Amino acid sequence: MTATPTRPPGERSADLRGIARAGSISLIGSGASAVLGFLLVVQVSRGLGAAGAGAFSVVVAVAMTMAVAGRFGTDTALVRMAPRLRALGRSRDIGAAAVAALAPVFLGTTVLAVIAWWAAPHLVDVVFEHPAPAAATWLIRIAVATVPLGATGFVALSLTRGLGSVVPLTVVESIAKPALRCAFVAAALAIAHWKWPGATAGPVIWTTIAWAVPTLIGGLWSAVLAYRALTPLRSEPAAAEAGPAATWRELWRFATPRAAASACEIAGMHAGIVLVSALAGVAEAGVYNAALRLALAGTLALQALRLAIAPTLARLLTVGDLGGVEHLHRTASVWITVVSFPLYLVFVAWPGEVLRLFGPGFSSGATALAILAAATLVNLATGPVSTLLLMSGRSALTLAVTLTSLSGSVALAATLIPHYGVTGAALAKGAAVIGENIAVTVIVRRKVGVRTFSRPLWLAVAGGGACFVVPVVIFDVVNGAIGSAAPDFTAAAALVPLGAVAYLGLLWRWRRALALAELADALPRRLRFRRSAPPSDASEEYR
Repeated sequence: MTATPTRPPGERSADLRGIARAGSISLIGSGASAVLGFLLVVQVSRGLGAAGAGAFSVVVAVAMTMAVAGRFGTDTALVRMAPRLRALGRSRDIGAAAVAALAPVFLGTTVLAVIAWWAAPHLVDVVFEHPAPAAATWLIRIAVATVPLGATGFVALSLTRGLGSVVPLTVVESIAKPALRCAFVAAALAIAHWKWPGATAGPVIWTTIAWAVPTLIGGLWSAVLAYRALTPLRSEPAAAEAGPAATWRELWRFATPRAAASACEIAGMHAGIVLVSALAGVAEAGVYNAALRLALAGTLALQALRLAIAPTLARLLTVGDLGGVEHLHRTASVWITVVSFPLYLVFVAWPGEVLRLFGPGFSSGATALAILAAATLVNLATGPVSTLLLMSGRSALTLAVTLTSLSGSVALAATLIPHYGVTGAALAKGAAVIGENIAVTVIVRRKVGVRTFSRPLWLAVAGGGACFVVPVVIFDVVNGAIGSAAPDFTAAAALVPLGAVAYLGLLWRWRRALALAELADALPRRLRFRRSAPPSDASEEYR
């Protein structure tokens, strides 16, 4: 790939403002989704009890896993191809790419849903412990019926994201569907308990239907938004056109290995909990699950910027602007580090005190939480490097890294868990996370030609360590020297707020070096739908 001349600073600043604005919108949506998801869990738990909530959670997990797998990697493929085709002057091929993605996804997931519907009586013994809950067959059938529109709708929103706006994805997936689910489930529970007081099957079935309806609505809404986003492309001048057959081949050449990598990622999310349960017991699995959920809780900024940055990276890589790619990725990595590092440094410094919030017995996972948090710090510092590799078109390399990481993690966990319990599982997971990020960073440097680390990044890392880790080390040294038995919880309650104040002071002092002015200027003042703007003016893409 031949690099183009360096772009003017104003264009790079426009890209940064666009990414920051899109990232902040995605972050708001992720936060809303997390709150609404927690509210739904509370509603279901209180309305159905432990057994009913467990049955509901199982069928929802089955349906969502099928929907994610049923995207077949086309969601990422469209995010990459839409800006790429536009940059190449092939705007009219974007419609062919959309058909190449959406038609096989809808047909494929429909076949999967029909098979699962027919096999539901046999799946009951697979997904539920004996004895199975009442009406288990119909719970599975209701849930799998949502898979075609759930998968196709998400792919359609990925097209709108590739065309320049994260707003449709945020509004539909992060806000509207979770909010409708909460409202519909509340109504369903009230009606079911009024009609069948004391029953169990009726409320669970109606709750599952109430959860399913917003998925169907969201799928249809997403299709309309994708159609509207494609309409302006018909009037855009096209410098070149490859035709439907070539576009289909191009999309599926990228999507096929990406689909396999997504399956590995899904397996990697659940493999540790399953292995801990099988090798160390369900109580240890509960402790590990709490530590793992905490380790994932603070990655919202990383996920939000990954959503925002992908189309711009694809466009810059297409035109060969490696300098712009490097600048964009480095700045995004600094922002992620600034926002997310403090939480994980607290997890590393005070893991036992954090886990005490879950109740008695969870503090035994303190070492596991510290290990997982340290590994997540590496993941955050490397920034959206996996997205960069994917947007360069190297989905096969991503599959190789993901498959190697999963295999190594499972093998290491199976070896360590019998001896070290949740700590062994955390060591295996942490080694996989660190190894995968280092491998992808090296590949990006050698294959794409982009250096991902920078002096501002190390400055942000050092500032976080100085404010949140160094005081803990000093406290432990002084505490040991004077033989004091000061409680860690009291020390944490004092040191963490003081560290936060010091950290904010450092950020203000280093605001120019860390490009925080662009981040602050880009915070959205309002959210509203807008047809996709041309990618040449990233500062206007998300207004």
